[in-house]
Amino acid sequence: MRNRRVILTNNFFLDESGNTGDLVKAGANLGFGDQSIFVLVAVGIDNEAALAAEFSRLRTIHRIQGSELKSKRLVGKPGVAADIAKYLQHRRLPVFVEVVDKRFFICATMVNHFVIPPVSQEFDGRRDVMEMKNHVAEYLHALAPLPVLQSYINACSAPSISATRTAFVEMAGWLDGRAATDSNAEFILKFVRDTIDEFEQGARSPDGEVNLYLPDPDLSKASNPFWMLPNLSSLTNIYGRINLFRQRKMADVTLVHDEQLQFGHILQSGKKTMEELAQAGKDWSIRNADYRVLERAEMRFLRSEESVGIQAADVLAGFIMRFVQQVQGSEMPAREFTEAYRAFADFTNPGRGTGINYVLPTRIVNLLNLFWL
Repeated sequence: MRNRRVILTNNFFLDESGNTGDLVKAGANLGFGDQSIFVLVAVGIDNEAALAAEFSRLRTIHRIQGSELKSKRLVGKPGVAADIAKYLQHRRLPVFVEVVDKRFFICATMVNHFVIPPVSQEFDGRRDVMEMKNHVAEYLHALAPLPVLQSYINACSAPSISATRTAFVEMAGWLDGRAATDSNAEFILKFVRDTIDEFEQGARSPDGEVNLYLPDPDLSKASNPFWMLPNLSSLTNIYGRINLFRQRKMADVTLVHDEQLQFGHILQSGKKTMEELAQAGKDWSIRNADYRVLERAEMRFLRSEESVGIQAADVLAGFIMRFVQQVQGSEMPAREFTEAYRAFADFTNPGRGTGINYVLPTRIVNLLNLFWL
């Protein structure tokens, strides 16, 4: 497929897997309810009738009961996801996947707001700066103890000067204990101390204003804050990837997302904010996405039973989530699962934005790539 031109479809169907929600509600020991991986999939399909016919064939071949394909009913049937992937490949249809390690997402958020807060669009958008921040996030993911991460989560859950100060104390104390024998800890500690100085200067200011070095929350319909939503960042990145894929010609594009009763308005708002920033010239391009959205796509929501396109995205998302979670947990997936995972290898073309984008530690990405060899 890498040597075949992918069709520029107008309709993209999206669904997710992995217990969507605010990551400050990570649960005991950051267990995330045994769903540590989040996956969002978008498939480009203009002919849902043809896909529906293929689904009828797959239900017969794989002995699937019911009229709707649902990932949670196909846990032991990896061949269904593989066959859907092969169908999409054969017809040269585009697929976009975001795979997010939730603990890594928290660490990356800490780096971008707490450890090395934003300086300027020009500075923060530099490739070397983004790579450096990613290395710091990997370090925190691999080594930061639970009290360090939990103190930051606590500050997000109930933001205050006191809670933020406690989070800084936990972070600086842990790094200081490692700095004498760990050059990486020493390097990060310098940034943390600079940020603490800025924080304390704000805390002592006469007007009482202080930057709490926390991410801006998104609000529920009842105005309750959500601090870290991987489904929002995954959606905006897929939007940027589709924009790259279609070379910024988005006026006739429709995103059809699985119904989101709790987060739909936040996803719409995030998409709108991204578009407005692009119109104001505050955007950036990365290797596999283009955030300069010059033409706005439509986004609407449907229940999965109303759309086989959404069902296809659901099956792929569920399979990938379970597979990555197994690998992350040092489990060797059964052969039929690894063979099914290989069906996704040829979707990825970074220059076009298609395929799988991993928001994971490099170690896990390298392990996953081994299954494609």
